[in-house]
Amino acid sequence: MEQDKWEINIRTLKDFKWNFYDKEIKNLSKEMPHGVTGNNIIDCYVNDENNRMYYLQNMMVICHELSHMILKIYYPKIRGKLTHDDTWGKSGDERNFFSTEIHNRVYEGKTRKFTTWHDREYYFYGVDIDDLTNKRNINNGL
Repeated sequence: MEQDKWEINIRTLKDFKWNFYDKEIKNLSKEMPHGVTGNNIIDCYVNDENNRMYYLQNMMVICHELSHMILKIYYPKIRGKLTHDDTWGKSGDERNFFSTEIHNRVYEGKTRKFTTWHDREYYFYGVDIDDLTNKRNINNGL
């Protein structure tokens, strides 16, 4: 399977090299979990704390980056447009669909609740891409 070719790394925020970002976006909080999806690799930088709120933040980031990966596998050549300004571009900018679609959906609140259990119930919200993954083999899915 295509996703088996990917390397997924979960790292602590302390491991992130902040010079990765442009000068224009250095205003990102160094305490906020985030991730980077590249070519067959995902790096998620999370808070390494045993706390339910950190869990919620961390899982949202991990889900976000996995959503980029899934759409990159399913729709590698399709382009899309941003519907709003974000950290990486302006509304109307054309980029890869796997990037624009995830960011558009986050902005539009298209998320869903995921529930997990360990010693008690936990939940987090992730980008909802079910409509894109379930119809991908019909007319290229779009």
